[in-house]
Amino acid sequence: MNDIYTDKSTGVLINKLKITDPELLKQAEADIVIVRLKEILGSEDFTYGYESYLKLHQQMFQDIYPFAGELRKIDMQKSERILSGFPMIFGDKSQISKQLRKVFKEKEINFEASKEEIVAQLVDFMSSIWEIHPFREGNTRSIITYTMKYIRHSGLKIDENLLLQSFAYIRDALVMSVYQEPKYLEKILLDSIERGMKL
Repeated sequence: MNDIYTDKSTGVLINKLKITDPELLKQAEADIVIVRLKEILGSEDFTYGYESYLKLHQQMFQDIYPFAGELRKIDMQKSERILSGFPMIFGDKSQISKQLRKVFKEKEINFEASKEEIVAQLVDFMSSIWEIHPFREGNTRSIITYTMKYIRHSGLKIDENLLLQSFAYIRDALVMSVYQEPKYLEKILLDSIERGMKL
């Protein structure tokens, strides 16, 4: 993969902090994003749609990456641990905008449905976006954060802490849902809704 987003000498993502060590960048990114995440989740502002999804990514990663909020300009594939290293090949870069707009147009959630149907719709919505993988970095965190804001905006209560503490699990669950195994993502979403009902 010819990656215009990485430094050719270090292989590390080009970043605003000028960090060239991958572990240092990982830690700095985690520390900064958690602050931005709290700001985003602390605000009740929400507009459903394509543009607001790009804006959320920009808000989350603006302090770290120059490409924050921008659709990726390269084709991508990543080895997935949950698939024993088998690579996921993500959406064609030339089709990202069209595909992402289609998801937001066609997969809006009906929050008046049963909780099981809501969960099934959420899984479809989330995995459709994740399979497109619109950004070079930060796709899973963007999907989870956006989905929490979306659910909250609907008036449905969920246990957000369960989702916030489960990014790695949800990433694996998203991979499996793309491969027609939605039960893992369904379970954590249903658990978060059921716990939310008790809060």
